[in-house]
Amino acid sequence: MSKPNRSPARVDRSLAERLAPLAIAEIDALSNRALAELMNATEEEVAAEPRTWREAAKVATDEWAERLSAAVQSGRATVITDPAAIRQRLGGRPRVGGEAGKGPSTQVRVRVTKRTRAALEGIAASQGRRLSEITREALDDYVSRHTR
Repeated sequence: MSKPNRSPARVDRSLAERLAPLAIAEIDALSNRALAELMNATEEEVAAEPRTWREAAKVATDEWAERLSAAVQSGRATVITDPAAIRQRLGGRPRVGGEAGKGPSTQVRVRVTKRTRAALEGIAASQGRRLSEITREALDDYVSRHTR
């Protein structure tokens, strides 16, 4: 297994040069601290979103490139080069309520009791709707009642 070279003489290597020879399994096995050092990030940044940092590191490896190349050659994957098609694919879900603008809708995370969660899930199931829909509706109703 190769390890990231941390010697001062090789610090000038680009991130891509440091990641390319690693195996995906090696990246998965790295501690958050080692991953932070490898990616030139702080340990706090990596700890906040370790999966995102790991996935970013993996796509820069030769192993990832070889897998992707094999998938394209076999027809299991397609390379999209048209900028409009790329934007469309990266667009994600439509914004909630048809709200104008780009990017994701604002998220609000709340903690509820198991009882409240079960009740919300029951209501959603009985109405054939998603939990997010009825939660959003409840919040919109609350805001309407408490704003002028």
